[in-house]
Amino acid sequence: MKFYICKNCNQVHIKLIDNIPSYCCDNEVEELIPNCFGDKETHLPKVRQVGNFITITVGEEEHPSVDIHHISFILLETNLGAQYKYLKTNEIPLADFIISNDEKILNVYVYCTLHSLWSLH
Repeated sequence: MKFYICKNCNQVHIKLIDNIPSYCCDNEVEELIPNCFGDKETHLPKVRQVGNFITITVGEEEHPSVDIHHISFILLETNLGAQYKYLKTNEIPLADFIISNDEKILNVYVYCTLHSLWSLH
């Protein structure tokens, strides 16, 4: 799974199979490389699992949620696929997911409209 962004309209594209170039606004999109460490601890996803129920929160402190700076999505990647939650402005950066008994978490991705893409690894 790879993530791309259109530098013209800032639309984020998620590609499950990466074998052909993607275009948006008549331009090829640019790959986003997830951040997973650094001084932006407010962006790192935190996973809490109780049985098959997964809760993902973002950051140590409350992340801003205004028009120009908010978490716009949380994506849970597992060995069986992916689940995605779109977040609106003024929403707490939190997502709940349910996985099957044989499903294992591979990674979690979050996208901040100001600080780009973040992941667990």
